[in-house]
Amino acid sequence: MAARLMSFYLSRDRVLGLLESTELPLSHIQALQGFEVPMASALLSNSVGNYLLDAIATGEVRALQQLALDGSLAAGKPFIYNGHFYGKGFGANNKSRGLTLTEKLDDPLEGKKLVIEFSKNGLLNDTAYSRMSGSTRLFVYAYVAEITDDTVRGIPFAIGDLVTHTPGMSLPFASSLQLLPTSIDQFSRMDPHWMPSKTEFERMREVPEQKVKETIAGMLGELHVPADWGGEESDLFSGTLLVDGQRRTGAFLLKGPAKFHPMTMKDLGKNGDQVYRLFNPPADIYVVQHCHTIGPAVRKTVEAFALQRSLVAPCRFMFIDGYDTARLLRAAGEWPAPANRSPRKR
Repeated sequence: MAARLMSFYLSRDRVLGLLESTELPLSHIQALQGFEVPMASALLSNSVGNYLLDAIATGEVRALQQLALDGSLAAGKPFIYNGHFYGKGFGANNKSRGLTLTEKLDDPLEGKKLVIEFSKNGLLNDTAYSRMSGSTRLFVYAYVAEITDDTVRGIPFAIGDLVTHTPGMSLPFASSLQLLPTSIDQFSRMDPHWMPSKTEFERMREVPEQKVKETIAGMLGELHVPADWGGEESDLFSGTLLVDGQRRTGAFLLKGPAKFHPMTMKDLGKNGDQVYRLFNPPADIYVVQHCHTIGPAVRKTVEAFALQRSLVAPCRFMFIDGYDTARLLRAAGEWPAPANRSPRKR
């Protein structure tokens, strides 16, 4: 599934400076320079995006969350961000040339907001006004202009939709990267309709991480279950996952009931480094499992890592929360029985 960038905004000067002119067809160069060439709007909103995605991949441009986790977020640093924004300044009565996209950030940048500032001059079509105004979701390729106590300010190269094409329609690229646990052939015995009651879910406290690892490894046909050690990149790495009958490699991050609460970035090591390490080895599927629910900050961060990596090499990601873990254990015959109750006194 290849990603395509459909741009609503381009900084023509910055894009020309970023891309080597010799890489671009003459018609693209002329369109970026403002000349009237056939299909100029279509070239800028569609074709130029392919060259920008190549530049992101070859330049190993990282997601904003990745830069924050590895401590390299600084002024001048290019980044990508895919997610929710609130667009301001697009109203018909607004005479200002300045536009902004703003989003309140989660951990690892909790307490800060991302502000993308740009001019109406770079808008490519009328669709831009409706797609970028108010509450919206967009892909941004930008560089950091300034970092303050409460703001990361970015200046964009391009803003648009990152999509993948399927027969008859375009879908958001990020959503196409996520797999459900039942997408793994060996996990297909799970009953997605079974929902443990609150009392039943409490049994997850009794299931150690090692038991979950052994269960998953057994379902995948792995004969060796690795022991835990402090420097591991993943808790389990398997080359036996089957998706639609095709063999895939999978890297697993597993979290047991030592902290039986919704997973946050603080549960993933110092500065969230366990997510960073999970994506170090090349894999087709990256899996985060937890005995409880998985919080939105973790989900956004894992999606950001997977999206950035997928622009270089195809990959998918998966979440197995406590409910899906219970379904897996139940399918494997490992779901713990209810604790014995004391006889009722008469």
